[in-house]
Amino acid sequence: MKILKSIKEYIDSFLYLFYPELCIVCNKNDREVNDTFCLECYSELPFTNQTTIPKNQFIQHFEGKIKIEHGAALFYFVKQGIVQNIIQNLKYNDKPQYGVKMGEIFGYSIKDNSYFLNIDMIVPVPLFKSKETARGYNQSLKFAEGISKVTSIPIVKNNLIRIRHTDTQTKMNRVQRLENLYDAFSVLEPKTFENKHILIVDDVLTTGATLLECGNQIMKVKKTKISMATIAMGQQMS
Repeated sequence: MKILKSIKEYIDSFLYLFYPELCIVCNKNDREVNDTFCLECYSELPFTNQTTIPKNQFIQHFEGKIKIEHGAALFYFVKQGIVQNIIQNLKYNDKPQYGVKMGEIFGYSIKDNSYFLNIDMIVPVPLFKSKETARGYNQSLKFAEGISKVTSIPIVKNNLIRIRHTDTQTKMNRVQRLENLYDAFSVLEPKTFENKHILIVDDVLTTGATLLECGNQIMKVKKTKISMATIAMGQQMS
């Protein structure tokens, strides 16, 4: 096995000389950060730096709606910006690895972070089965996989499920999204979540309707606590 591994590493190194892996944003420079970004693009990423802020913008968005222990987005979402490019590739251009990589970066930001201690499991926001089949994967699960890889927090999927198809929410306001998502999710086995601190993860926080409905379903289970995380969030929340 060691010999085969050495041969593979040699071949990979040889191929890299002629076909270096390029930054996922600019597609010009070599990947130097987390095997994902070049230094130039990484320096331009709009990090929120929310993971160590006790009352950040992410948490404030849910005040009076649901109790969360902590919450954070990795990046701010800016139209036509770097993060929009990452999200679009993740969701629509068959780039599931982008979700994993963003999860790894987020994972390093919460590892040994007191605000995210004692989380028992990561639960990705589920897609409706037909949509997941069409896409080939759940982008939120990919984000969860990256976080789990770094933190070793286990992922629990298929316990929070989406029980009905919902219309696309791109052009909906917050009230319309809440109505669209009402009772769209369900918990299959409540005992799996009982007495647990659960990190719910999604790709983007816009109005927060999806995370709110998922959180409401989980909080119906006895003695549960929830935190939340997303890859991105808008700078001006509606």
